[in-house]
Amino acid sequence: MDHRSLQTVNYPDFVTANAAAFLRGRNIGFELLATLAREQGFEDAQVLLTSSPVHGIATATSDIDLICVTPQPVSRGQMATQIHRDGQHCEILPIGAQDLERAFADLALLSRRALPQRLADYQRWDASHAVRKKYLERIVYAVATDGHAHHLGHLPALVPVAAAQEYDAFHQSRVCAMLAGRAGEPEAARGYLINACLFAMAAALSLGGWVLSNKKWTLRRWHEAATSRRGLLDPMLQDRLTALWSAVCEFAPAATALEIAALDEIAARLAVLMDAPSLADALPHTAASCTQAALDKGSAFLIGDDGRARLATTAEMQAPPPEFAGLATLTSTQAASLLRGARSGALSFSLTAIDSRAEDEDKEDTHALAD
Repeated sequence: MDHRSLQTVNYPDFVTANAAAFLRGRNIGFELLATLAREQGFEDAQVLLTSSPVHGIATATSDIDLICVTPQPVSRGQMATQIHRDGQHCEILPIGAQDLERAFADLALLSRRALPQRLADYQRWDASHAVRKKYLERIVYAVATDGHAHHLGHLPALVPVAAAQEYDAFHQSRVCAMLAGRAGEPEAARGYLINACLFAMAAALSLGGWVLSNKKWTLRRWHEAATSRRGLLDPMLQDRLTALWSAVCEFAPAATALEIAALDEIAARLAVLMDAPSLADALPHTAASCTQAALDKGSAFLIGDDGRARLATTAEMQAPPPEFAGLATLTSTQAASLLRGARSGALSFSLTAIDSRAEDEDKEDTHALAD
């Protein structure tokens, strides 16, 4: 994993300066945040300011999100406390120190795994950890009431895990854009292209060390990274994605095929940065285990093992080609069949379908951290 930009951006200074500026703008200080936590019974907790204030993107209506890392056990069902004080809206969530310690240890282990297994395990994270993914991410960048970012040492472990999630979402959007284009759905293809751009931007930002899974901030962070935070983004991705975003936002349906083709170079560069070049042209897929219960001659509810129902065609689904390049040979009918499967959830193009053992053999020990 290429983490050169982690060295060019001083994240401790970045988050602490953002936090201080946010508090000045609200005419409050860290002492008020500590007081609010004490009033909720967290006298011995580490009080952390998180979310948009530490990323420098808070607005006038942004909440003040606080996490209290307490030595006391915390129920997994614990919800955030809502507090209104002097015109400020605060949320305070307790997290057990032992639960956080375990989460960071597991994150470090996860970051060393091959990308497909990393993806699969992180998707199941919330089911097996008291500290949910979104809070783990927030804590890494959090600034404590003493003015320091104590958990940024875990950023090198968070980066490859978060970037993998964004890359997988980009890959699936890229596949669907290609299928929609082949199926004769130009507007759908443009929608998938827009998603692909946003996920690729998020992946590039994550690779630069700026992880924030809330998609509403992606474009703002991208523009800031490209203008005022030089060195954070890979230069090739910055140029290609900025140009592609401008293209997909213009109404020119005839250009869709060219824009889809532009994703190939972006996919290849992202895969190289993630030390998984063999994945750039891969087309893994899995079929959901479903029971079909026909509603009419053209459709069915597919009842999955998870108990959820999805609407899909009853016609036999087209078998996907083994490689991404094979999508260009599909007829419109074949592409439409695969696209319906993906939309209904009966078919997944997630990279989790790749045999992680094969990827380990291809890039032996690539993701292992130094002992």
